[in-house]
Amino acid sequence: MSWAKKLYMNFIVLLSWILPKAGARRAQKIFLTPTRVPRPASEADFYNSAKKYQFPHGIAAFEWGETQNPAVLLVHGWSGRGTQIGAFAAPLVKAGFRVIAIDGPAHGASDGQMTNVGEFANALMAVQKNIGPLHALIAHSFGAGCSIVAIQRGLQVKKAVLIAGPARYERVLANFFKLLPISPQAQEYFIVELQKKVGIHVKDLNVGHLGKSLPIEAMIVHDTEDKEVRFQSALEIQEVWPQAKLLRTEGLGHRRILRDPEVLRAVTEFIKS
Repeated sequence: MSWAKKLYMNFIVLLSWILPKAGARRAQKIFLTPTRVPRPASEADFYNSAKKYQFPHGIAAFEWGETQNPAVLLVHGWSGRGTQIGAFAAPLVKAGFRVIAIDGPAHGASDGQMTNVGEFANALMAVQKNIGPLHALIAHSFGAGCSIVAIQRGLQVKKAVLIAGPARYERVLANFFKLLPISPQAQEYFIVELQKKVGIHVKDLNVGHLGKSLPIEAMIVHDTEDKEVRFQSALEIQEVWPQAKLLRTEGLGHRRILRDPEVLRAVTEFIKS
C-alpha cells in the first residue's frame, strides 16, 4: 500500500469519529470500488479464442462453443475478469457445452465504477434474458455469493459450482473494518446504506442458508491453503447445506485452483453428470 493511500485511509478513520456519516460514505466508496487489473499474458489464449461482445446493459462477454448447446456461465470474483476463469472453457466445449464468461459490473471491459452484491446478482439475471436458461454456472470467490443471490432472486440454472467463495458477508465486512477501523457509529451508517444498495440484510447474506433451499445441484471447491478466503468457509457452507458436494484441494491457493487439471476435470464431470 502506498504512503498516500495509507494517509487517506487514516484521514477516513479520523473523519469517522468527527463526522460518522461522511466517514462511512468515504469508506463505502473504497469498499465498493474494484481494481481493474490488466489482463495478464496467461489469459491471452482464452481472450483470443473467444467471441467477444457486449450485452445491452453494458456487460462485456466472452463466448466459446456452439450457440445451440446448453449454456454454462463463468462468473469471476472481486477485481477479476471473465477470462480469469477461461481455463474451464475448453473442457466444457469439448463436453458439448456453450460457455459464456462475463466481466461483472465495474470490472474488466464492462461499464461502471462501483458495484455490490445486489447489483452484480441483478447483472447475472439481465445476462440470462439475453442467453436463456443456464445448464450450470461456475463462480469464483465474490462471484459465488453473488450467484447464489441471483439464483435466489430467480436466475434459472440447474447446477452451480462455487469455487473459493466466502460463507458469510458479515465476515467480509468484519475483515474490511479491521483494515479500515472506522468508528462504531460510522460502521452502523455504512451497513445501513450498504443494505439499501444490496437489497438484502447483511446477516441474510449467508451462502449456505440461501443455497440449501434452492432447487439446484451444487459443488463447493476450496483449497485448504487459501489465504484470501479460508477453507473454513467451505466447511461452514456445507454444514448448513449438506446436499452440496465438497471438493477439497491442497496447495492451490485462491487462484491457481482455477487452472488445476484435476479441478477442471472434476467440475466438468459434475456439470456433465
